[in-house]
Amino acid sequence: MRVLISLVLVSVLLLTGVAGCATWNAEKTAPMLGAHVTVNGDEMHVVDIGAHDSTKPPVVLIHGASANLRDMKIALGDTLSVDRRVVIIDRPGRGYSDRPDEGWRLDRQAAQINGVVRSLGLEKPIVVGQSFGGAVALSYALQYQKEMTGLVLLAPVSHEWPGGVAWYNSVSETPIAGFLLRRFVIPVYGQLAAKNGVDESFAPNEPPENYAERSGLALLFRPKDFRSNASDLVHLKQQIVIQQERYQELEIPVTIITGTADTTVSPELHSKALKKQIEGATLMLLPETGHALHHARTGVIVSAIEAISE
Repeated sequence: MRVLISLVLVSVLLLTGVAGCATWNAEKTAPMLGAHVTVNGDEMHVVDIGAHDSTKPPVVLIHGASANLRDMKIALGDTLSVDRRVVIIDRPGRGYSDRPDEGWRLDRQAAQINGVVRSLGLEKPIVVGQSFGGAVALSYALQYQKEMTGLVLLAPVSHEWPGGVAWYNSVSETPIAGFLLRRFVIPVYGQLAAKNGVDESFAPNEPPENYAERSGLALLFRPKDFRSNASDLVHLKQQIVIQQERYQELEIPVTIITGTADTTVSPELHSKALKKQIEGATLMLLPETGHALHHARTGVIVSAIEAISE
């Protein structure tokens, strides 16, 4: 019995140590870039940069799954902030933002982002969302379009798709196996699999040099961050099925941009279907461009944002 108890204690210490080291290392190499804004009692990590006195509409950038605000800052934020105000936000439970109750809900995430917008006094922003962030941006527009100048969607998840999610995301939702996965497997396995994941997301394009380090990708492998990301993905499809019936309600300028070589979020199932539902929406198809189009075709996206600004 004593031997069994000792083994359990050693296992617990090992699990705690592995997860603790992963968290410490990730936060050391990718610390907070901005400040916290309190919304409904929860802290939202926000980077607020650029020309606050610009006459151009401010831009709000919403990152996708498995990423954090650094991804959008590298791809678009630094360029856009030259002549306008840009606010980049860690979605709830990701990066350095708190996770509210039912934080996996698209409308809940959109509400938290809107709380940041109002707290910072942003007037009529252009909201830009990539991939999963596109689904959140669509939810945001469905709730707050009267407070927006326009919407730019980059390879957005917008419609139902066949199949489910990766096994590790489903396992993360289970009590015991999920705990063990996040505490022991992911801190090690995630680091090893990260490069392949980045390459697949960017293909056929090349990722920026030292992308994983510069984007703080290791933050994903912290237990709480991974749990939030997995929960977001596991609950996404059921919400999209409901949300996709409402896109015709959008009356603001909407630009949809996607890469024709995107194998992560199908242009046919999502962007092209979305274009048909939103009257007056602009659809831009970028040849030889993958899912990470905000990095590969930054100039095109910046021009699309400028067009809505006019």
